[in-house]
Amino acid sequence: MEKIYAAVYILDISYRIDRRYVYFIPPDMRQHIQKGSLCVVPFGNANKQKSAVVVDFSETIDFAGIKPLSSIMDYPIEISDELVDLCVFMKERFLCSFGNAMKTVLPPGVNFGTSVYYTVAVDELPEGYNTVSEVLFRYIKTKKKAYEKYIYSEYSEDSEKLLKTLVKNGILEKQSEVAERINEKNVKLVRLLIDNEQAEQLLDSEGKITDKQKELVNLLLHYPKISVSEIEEISGLSSSVISTLTKKGICERYEDRIERAPYEDSTFEISNDVIESNLSEEQTQAVETLNTLVASGKPKAALLFGVTGSGKTKVIIETVKKALSLGRTAIILIPEIGLTAQALSAYKAVFGKRLAVIHSMLSVGERVDTYRRITGGDISVVLGTRSAVFAPLKNIGVIVMDEEQESTYKSELTPKYHARDIVRFRCSKNNSLMLLASATPSIESFYKAKSGVYTLIKLTERYGGLQLPKVLIEDLRNDEKTFPDKLIGTLLEKETKNNIDNKEQTIMFANRRGYNSYLSCRSCGMVYTCPNCSVSLTYHAYNGSERRERLACHYCGYVCEPPKICSACGSKHIGFFGFGTQKLQDEITERFADSKFIRMDTDTTSARYAHDKMLKSFGDGEADILFGTQMVAKGLDFAGVSLVGVISVDTLLYMNDFRAGERTFSLITQLVGRAGRAKKQGRAVLQTYNPDNEILKLAATQDYEKFYESEIKLRKAVQFPPFCSVAVFGISGENESSVWEFAKQFDTTLDETHRKSHSGVKIQRFGPFKDGIYKMGGRYRQRIIIKYADNPASRAFLNDVYSVSLAKLPNGIKLDIDINPAII
Repeated sequence: MEKIYAAVYILDISYRIDRRYVYFIPPDMRQHIQKGSLCVVPFGNANKQKSAVVVDFSETIDFAGIKPLSSIMDYPIEISDELVDLCVFMKERFLCSFGNAMKTVLPPGVNFGTSVYYTVAVDELPEGYNTVSEVLFRYIKTKKKAYEKYIYSEYSEDSEKLLKTLVKNGILEKQSEVAERINEKNVKLVRLLIDNEQAEQLLDSEGKITDKQKELVNLLLHYPKISVSEIEEISGLSSSVISTLTKKGICERYEDRIERAPYEDSTFEISNDVIESNLSEEQTQAVETLNTLVASGKPKAALLFGVTGSGKTKVIIETVKKALSLGRTAIILIPEIGLTAQALSAYKAVFGKRLAVIHSMLSVGERVDTYRRITGGDISVVLGTRSAVFAPLKNIGVIVMDEEQESTYKSELTPKYHARDIVRFRCSKNNSLMLLASATPSIESFYKAKSGVYTLIKLTERYGGLQLPKVLIEDLRNDEKTFPDKLIGTLLEKETKNNIDNKEQTIMFANRRGYNSYLSCRSCGMVYTCPNCSVSLTYHAYNGSERRERLACHYCGYVCEPPKICSACGSKHIGFFGFGTQKLQDEITERFADSKFIRMDTDTTSARYAHDKMLKSFGDGEADILFGTQMVAKGLDFAGVSLVGVISVDTLLYMNDFRAGERTFSLITQLVGRAGRAKKQGRAVLQTYNPDNEILKLAATQDYEKFYESEIKLRKAVQFPPFCSVAVFGISGENESSVWEFAKQFDTTLDETHRKSHSGVKIQRFGPFKDGIYKMGGRYRQRIIIKYADNPASRAFLNDVYSVSLAKLPNGIKLDIDINPAII
C-alpha cells in the first residue's frame, strides 16, 4: 500500500476532541514516514503547529480539504508499533486522551512540544523590502537558526505577518523540531593519541617521560576508555600528570555521553537458597507447566498461587530463563519500590547485566538512558514497579506480576490504568505468558483461575518443609485496664524481648505514620482539621530523626504548629488521640532500651535509595526491630526474622469499601508470612479488641481458599467485581455550590444519553453524592458510581457521557473518570 494519507493523533488536545485526524503526506516524506513517527501538523482554523503520532495509513479518502503534514521529526526515542497500539487501547479502555496515554508509556522527560524556527533561504535580501524586514532577515541570518518564540520576544508578535510573507516569498524557511528536555550526562574521559606500539616504546624508554607519566600510559593501554575520576581512584595520579602528557600530544581529554545504569553495583545480600537450591516436587511441576505455556507461542495466562515462603521467586526465575532460552524477553513487576533491592539481588544474580530496573524514584536521565538501553537490545529482562510494564522490550515471552493483588498496580493519575490490563494487552500482542503470582490473589484473578480462564498452579507448602508461622491473637481488652496507654501488649512485649535475647529479629507493623492520629479539645470536643481538606491533622513529633512538633495533613501537605490552647473555647486541655509509627518508636525506645531499630515509613524513606539502605542494614543484622507502615509488610525475606507483631488489626478491619475484607486478609497474611523464613518456625502476634472477627481468624490460619469462598458469595449477591465493572465519575471544584450544580447537570446528561442513545446498555447508577473525603486540596468533591458489564456497547455509552459532559464543563470544575478503581 502506498502511503498517501496518514491518520494521526494530536498529542496535546483535550479528550472531547481527541480522535484520529487525517493528513496528506507530501511525496518527499513518504519514504521516511512510518507507524509511530512523530510529526508536526497544522491544526484548527489557525493552523497552529501541533505534535502528532502516526497510527495508520491509507491510499484514498472519501472527503476533501485535507491538509498536508508540516514535517517529520527525527526523534531520539523509538515509538514502536506495539506501543502505538497500546496507547489506542488505553484511550478506549480507560477513556483518556491518546496524548496522555503516550506520555505515560514513554519515560518522563520526553517532551512532545514543538519548537518552530526559521532559517534564511537566500544569501541576501532582495531589493524592495522595508527596513523592518531587513533587520529581521539579518537577525535570522546571524542566528542561523532563529526560534519563533525568541523572534516574538525581540520584535513582538507583530512580526508574525512579516514572517509569513518572507516564507511565502521564499526568503525564509519555516521548520519545526521536537523541543527536547532530556538531559544527557557527560563524563570527562582520557585516551591515548598514539598507537599501542608507540606507547610500548615509551614505556621501555629512559628519560622521555617520568615514572608517573609511564604509569598513566600503561593505564590507558589497558583501559582505552577511562574517566579522569577513575584514573585518580585507581592510580592516585593527579590531573597535572594528565595535563603534561596532553601538552606532549601523547593523550587527550574529551567528553562523551554515558548511559546511567541505576543499581549497576547493587550489593544487597540474597540467600543462596533462592538461586542455587534444587526445586521441590511442587516447584518442579509448576515450572514444567509454566515452561509449556511459555513455549506454546500463544497468549496464555496463569496464576501461581502459593503460600508465603513457598518459593514462588525460584519458579518465576526458571520461567523467565525458559523465555530467554527461546530468544525472548521478560518483564517482572513488583508492587513497591521498597522491594526493589531485595528482588534485584535475586534476579541480578541470575540475569546479570541483561537486567534493567525501572521505577518512579529514578531520575529522568536514568529512566531515559534505561529506555535507550532496552530499545538498543542490551537488555532482555526488566524489573520494576507499575511503570515498568511499559518497558519497550520486543518479542516478550513472559510478563510477571508478583503480589498481583496489590492496589499499587492501579494508577491514581490520568490515565487511571491497572497494570494487569496493560500486561494482558501486551501478552496478547506478543503471544506470551501473563504470570500472576501471590499468596493472596485478588478475588477477580482467583475467580478467573477457578473458572478456567487462567491456568491455576498451586504451591501448598513452604520450601524446605518449613512450617507456617504460629499465630497468636492477643486480646487487648485484657491489657486495657492495667496498661491503657500501651501500644505494645503484654504478649508482644514478652515475645520481642525473647527475640532480642536470642539474637533474632522482629518486624512490627503500624498502619499510620506520625505520632497521634488527631488532636481534640477535651473541653469542647473540637477536632483540629485541615483548612484545605475534610480530614483531621496528624500530630508529628519528629521530622526525620529530629524532634520537631507539628500538625500535618497527609493529603495536601498543609503544616502548622500544634496549639497550646483551644482556638474555639480557650481551654488548655488539648488531647492527643490515636497513634502512628512515631509514637511506636518512643515506646520501642522505652520498652527495649538496649535494642537497635529502624523505622520505615514515608517520612523516613523520602531520600533517594533510602528504602534500599534501610533494608540492607536490617538484612545485615544491624538492627533488632524493623517497624513501619505497609512497606514492611510485603515481599520481604529476612532469614533472621522469627517474630512479626501487628500493633492494631482493628485499624484494618473496618474500612468503608467493598474490598476492605480482601485487603485486610491479604495484608495480615503477608505480614504473618514474613516470620520464620529460615529453619526455625516463626511466630506472629496480632493485637486486637475483636478477636472473634471471622476475617482475622481466617488470616491467622492463612486459609485463603476458605476466605475466597465466603467473599465470592458476597460479591455475587451484591453484584460487585468480578461480576461487573465499576466506573466512578469524579466532579470537583473550589466553589461548593458550582460543584453541586454541575453534579446535577451531569446526572441529567447521563440519564438523557442512556435513554436516547444507549437504552440497550444495562447499568446501575448511584449518586451523585459526597466523596469519602469531601474536600481535598481546597476542592469539593462529588462522585457518581455506575455498575455495568464490560463490553464495547457499555464503553461507547461511558465515552459519550464523558465527552458530552466535558463539552458542558464550566470554568473551575474538573471532571474525571476511573474505571474499576482500587477503592470506591
